[in-house]
Amino acid sequence: MFEIGEKISEAEISMVLDTFMYLDYREAKDGLALRDIIDNLETVPDYGGGGAHYGEYTVLREAVKNEEIGSLKICCQSANMGYDSGTAACTFQSSDGNSYYVVYRGTGDGEWPDNGIGMTDAATIQQNRALSYFEDVVERMDIGKENQVIVTGHSKGGNKAQFVTMETRYENLVDACYSVDGQGFSDVAINKWKDRYGDEKYDKRREKIYGIHGENDYVSVLGSSVILAGHIRYIKTPVEKTNFAGYHDIKYMFASLTADEETGNYITTFRGRKNCDVPNRGELGEYAAALSSGMMKLTPGDRDGCAAVIMQLMEASRGQKKGINGERLTLEDIKDFTIQGIPLIAGSLFQEEEGRKFLCSLLDKEYFKGELPAAFHLQADYGQLFRQAEETRNLTLRIDALIREVRKTADAIPLYVKGHAGLYHGVKLSAIELDKVTKGLFQIAQFQEEAAESYRKWDTVI
Repeated sequence: MFEIGEKISEAEISMVLDTFMYLDYREAKDGLALRDIIDNLETVPDYGGGGAHYGEYTVLREAVKNEEIGSLKICCQSANMGYDSGTAACTFQSSDGNSYYVVYRGTGDGEWPDNGIGMTDAATIQQNRALSYFEDVVERMDIGKENQVIVTGHSKGGNKAQFVTMETRYENLVDACYSVDGQGFSDVAINKWKDRYGDEKYDKRREKIYGIHGENDYVSVLGSSVILAGHIRYIKTPVEKTNFAGYHDIKYMFASLTADEETGNYITTFRGRKNCDVPNRGELGEYAAALSSGMMKLTPGDRDGCAAVIMQLMEASRGQKKGINGERLTLEDIKDFTIQGIPLIAGSLFQEEEGRKFLCSLLDKEYFKGELPAAFHLQADYGQLFRQAEETRNLTLRIDALIREVRKTADAIPLYVKGHAGLYHGVKLSAIELDKVTKGLFQIAQFQEEAAESYRKWDTVI
């Protein structure tokens, strides 16, 4: 509960506004107070009616009882400024007009592949669009040094908020950045900033960034962080173990979890105040950090492929076949994930201390040390993969022989027939198309052999 006249920190206000972005409510009129927006949603089925966004709505309904939060006025909604659905940002202005909160939503429609690109590239299309939005707001609202400017966001939104703070030409206007569960960047991006600014100016920008992470969040650990260790805090996030997505869901930073004595079921209650800090990450958070560290040690090409597969799977789970900017998986991506990603994930889960602790926490078992029992070995029938590769190569040779026969047949067509009905050219075209098939099959055979060899080495190491 809020006390009358209680002063709320910028960090907590940022977390509330980040939660608002997940209401996915884009019908609010500019200039409307947050309190009035929430009041208007009381009887709307998806919100106050107990529907899909009831948890977020409940957090906001309680939070706006605080005058400082409730009086914030919405403006500069990205959807009204011509930005794509992935950008999803808006700005809140204090009632006295002196303070601005620029808020970015987490991963939007089609943005998962863009997240993967951010693990290897200096900048992504969506990060640059977030930067463009921020600078549009500064100019549209005529923001000056006399104003207070806070940049914030959750998950992908937190990453965008960090990116804006590190990139914007209006750096002198940014007072603070609060990244809630926001992931880091590629080493390419960080080295670019170091080279551009020099150590002193690079650190000056970093000093404005604060990380607020759920104790078992698994996204904030991705990539290389620009956030100073002393600027990171972990928030208690009570989630049932079966609710994996909840560990990265901002509303659970406002939740309490109690057991029903009669049924034994857990009851989750959402409040308007954030939960207390905890001293360290939990088991899942530590495991995710170890896994991310291993992925960042891969070569940029292998890392790009692994990240592309994981992010495209996340996008596919939402019914999208490609990214917002047309990103699609390639055979090379799948190859990288199979040969590098799967062994990396299995190795970090079963052989790293953080992975074993996480497994035990899931199984409610006491932490085991020392050598792993045989039951935990990674099983892969690499012999079958080698046999499949050999069969693929044999098929390639048979098709190649067929191509030679087709070409021989084309050359044997009499001269007086070659110029009629396109017969000669049709046969030659068939040979060209078959040649493309053989090249594709050859790549698949190589892929199978490399995967088999990778798993054979893995089995030998264990």
